[in-house]
Amino acid sequence: MDRRVEEELVPGDFTGFWKRVLISIVDVLVLLLPAYVVNKFFVWATEHYHSGIPLFIQFALLCAFNIYMVVKYGGTPGKLLLKVRIINADGQLPSVKQALIRDSFYILNSFLAVIASLSAYKTLSISTHAGEWLPLVIGLNAFFGFVIIVDCLCVAFIKNNRAIHDLMAGTYVVDKSAMDSLKPDKIS
Repeated sequence: MDRRVEEELVPGDFTGFWKRVLISIVDVLVLLLPAYVVNKFFVWATEHYHSGIPLFIQFALLCAFNIYMVVKYGGTPGKLLLKVRIINADGQLPSVKQALIRDSFYILNSFLAVIASLSAYKTLSISTHAGEWLPLVIGLNAFFGFVIIVDCLCVAFIKNNRAIHDLMAGTYVVDKSAMDSLKPDKIS
């Protein structure tokens, strides 16, 4: 199944390492202020209500936002602004399952970061229990951070500029014009 997109597109259609770095920078610039405001609210709620639940709600909302953007529009704001899209082997936007698989490293790493941050709130009853697991959580978070870095670097070395998460999910990152050229009747 993966061969169809690979046969239809030329190597220049697949988004390379440095353009993906630029996309990440654009994502940070576009999302920094909204993420800061959202985070401030959920940190306030965590402290005000003496509960870790707001941090988990924030985590769930951010994951849902990213999955929604990939499934509905084919990418993050940076990808959209730079006319790059995530597609599946059929040349279509990824399914929810593919988007979840694609973001699994980030989701797991972010979840561990939420667990680690709970130990900072001494007023929460869960902070005592989270503190007991803190060394393991920090170690796992560092490990998955390393995995994410290796995953991103693979784009420079794997055929068609695919990261490990692209291989796992069966997705490709391509120029929007290449996606537009893939018509369902052309793919058999």
